[in-house]
Amino acid sequence: MSLGGLTTVALAGMRPDLASKIVVVDITPGVNSEKSKAITDFVNGPQSFASFEELLKRTIEHNPTRSESSLRRGILHNAKQLEDGSWQWRYDRSTHPSKEDSAKRLDRISALWSVIESLKSSMTLVRGGISPVVDDADIAELLRRKPDAEVLVIDGAGHSVQGDKPVELASALTRMLRG
Repeated sequence: MSLGGLTTVALAGMRPDLASKIVVVDITPGVNSEKSKAITDFVNGPQSFASFEELLKRTIEHNPTRSESSLRRGILHNAKQLEDGSWQWRYDRSTHPSKEDSAKRLDRISALWSVIESLKSSMTLVRGGISPVVDDADIAELLRRKPDAEVLVIDGAGHSVQGDKPVELASALTRMLRG
């Protein structure tokens, strides 16, 4: 999913013996800063919050397709309560790349189109039906570069397909694994 999906493409290109099939969720090498803006804005937001409720409110604002119970679970996994009662994300913001590094990273990501073109593995792209991260041009480019790729759209899902439509994604993955 997302960055993990791009990592999967790179790994499958370097080590085709590791996987005969890959599934990538809502990401292609066509991602750019405009398509990923909502994600970047959320990740680059505040590091800490006075209360769990404040953190939940911001998370709900940035994840309108997810249920509140799903977001609560995600926060409890990705944030921690400090001794003073405030809450903080678990990841270290000081390691985030600068804008210049982001441009270089997007160039490296774009280079993965040529990896997709030469993949030995079969490939399925699961696209969130309302996600801004993968668009029709990305699908066209994927199918141009790897005509045998399968594209599955999960209606009503945003970028976080597994958070928005977990049952639908699990059903699709089960069908793929059995096929």
